[in-house]
Amino acid sequence: MSEGKNVVILLRQPPHGTLYPVEGLRMTVAVSGDFEPITIAINDGVFAFLKDVDKTMYSMHIDFIKNIDLDIFIDKKSLDERGLTKDDLVEQVEVKEHSEILKMIADSSVTIPF
Repeated sequence: MSEGKNVVILLRQPPHGTLYPVEGLRMTVAVSGDFEPITIAINDGVFAFLKDVDKTMYSMHIDFIKNIDLDIFIDKKSLDERGLTKDDLVEQVEVKEHSEILKMIADSSVTIPF
């Protein structure tokens, strides 16, 4: 793994009507060979991790990310604004406070938005 670089993959778009979450998760998988990317879902990106959403195109990416011990973080403020809770989400994700999410983004060497 490359030392000194913090890569954040930032998922902001919903899974319906776009391929942004799919491509973002694919990017996490791709850069995981050289870095330990942090995947963060904010805004409508949180919808990609609902239990009831169709994840056919990217469930394998979520599983791979978890199998190599990388984290997927969900912004609590974004959940709250959409009337969602941790219980609405798949098991593989971790909810973080908005301030923690902002710090992770600010501390990153590279942020790749989707």
